[in-house]
Amino acid sequence: MIPLTPKEAVIRIARHVLGEERVHDHLIKRGIKLRHLRDDYTEKSESDFNGINREADENREECRQLEDSSNKRQVLIYMADGKWMHGGLTDRLRGMASAYKFATEHNLDFKIYHTSPFLLQEILEPNKVNWIIDEKQISKNCSVAKPVLLYREDFNNDSALERQLDKTHQQFHLYSCVDTLGEKFAEYFNDLFKPSQVLAQELIHYESLLGTNYSAFSFRFQNKLGDFKEFTFNELPSAGKQKLLNAALNAIKREIATGSQNKILVTADSPTFLAEAEKLPNVVTVKGKSIHIDFNSSKKATDYLKAFTEFFLISKASSAKLYRNRKYKTYPSNFPKYAASLGNVPYEIIEE
Repeated sequence: MIPLTPKEAVIRIARHVLGEERVHDHLIKRGIKLRHLRDDYTEKSESDFNGINREADENREECRQLEDSSNKRQVLIYMADGKWMHGGLTDRLRGMASAYKFATEHNLDFKIYHTSPFLLQEILEPNKVNWIIDEKQISKNCSVAKPVLLYREDFNNDSALERQLDKTHQQFHLYSCVDTLGEKFAEYFNDLFKPSQVLAQELIHYESLLGTNYSAFSFRFQNKLGDFKEFTFNELPSAGKQKLLNAALNAIKREIATGSQNKILVTADSPTFLAEAEKLPNVVTVKGKSIHIDFNSSKKATDYLKAFTEFFLISKASSAKLYRNRKYKTYPSNFPKYAASLGNVPYEIIEE
């Protein structure tokens, strides 16, 4: 059993003494404050809201849009606008799908405002649901809109979000990467998304290289090999890097030895590892930058195309595996797990 940190110990005691709802609500309020999610919301006078003495055209347009929407359903807007760490690709995708599920169950309209670090619609387009919303449609009037937050998996998040909603606001700006979907990730993901043209072209290219019956093998090193910038994770000493690199490559070699001549899609966050892996027979890797979506400032959507391409390719594989090295504590990534669930692909973790 992993020992609790002092913070987690305090939270556990508080949950026992005060109850889950009170503790969770306190943590959410504290999180909104610490992340300054309310800082750019302002109050506007009634005369200003009615369009009297308006000096700026954009303010006038905002009021018109808000008046037009006054008789519409309330809207839940998933926010990825750079105000806090929104998580990696998997965190964001499961957060968006979970938010959409909540919206459908609570008779709310649903939108996604994903601008940090790029426009999501450049890679994923709306499928059955038009989730795109323009910045001008997002109110920062605190009487019209309010930020809401979810960020811990170990609480009842649907209930916590319900407690943050009210009947007086038109918009709820949700910051979240939690999963409340259970086994329904694929259902809600497919309602929301389909590949954009640029992503579809990438998928066609790699599907032609992989064929129709390929397996997927994923690796997540963080910065252990010293070539992937992510938070404050440290790289291993030179000897440790080589031993981990060799162990991971040997795992692929064993997979090749026990399988057929079918192709193996290898995905990883390490350019060093991928360069070595693609030298092995029947191995296919996706070209492009290995970058973490939360730790890169590039606003070019194509810089993040590699991860999306890998995600969809795993969802079409015949099987999917994640490599875990206990000695070097490689990260237990959810990336291949959710990708596999998207296509109902058999999934397992290979540990050594």
